[in-house]
Amino acid sequence: VCMVPWLVMSFWLFMVTYLQHHSDDGKIYTDDTFTFEKAAFETVDRNYGKWINRMSHHMMDGHVVHHLLFEKVPHYRLEDATVALVKGMKERGQLDLYKSVETKHFTQEIVKQFNNNWFFINEKQVVRK
Repeated sequence: VCMVPWLVMSFWLFMVTYLQHHSDDGKIYTDDTFTFEKAAFETVDRNYGKWINRMSHHMMDGHVVHHLLFEKVPHYRLEDATVALVKGMKERGQLDLYKSVETKHFTQEIVKQFNNNWFFINEKQVVRK
């Protein structure tokens, strides 16, 4: 009786977490090049649509803010904080650092990312000194 809901929830948590941390242009940092800020901006805000975003308390479309300011911004303020972050970055000409991806077809996207990124590291994405 509990197995089907558990499988659905497990798939959802895996998929959301995986997609937030993988993108086509994501970078992989070595120990020599890693910084907290660089890594935070490699995460991805994914828009799953108005109702899914709302039902998940904007944890998927506010993921970059979560990584940057997790000690200061509670989850119920992620939507407002993300709008402020994007506005501030746009004003400073830094919007190229921010990643947001429309992911309405998330089951297709997880298969694509899984096939492209699961077993292989694209050396073009590795940032070395």
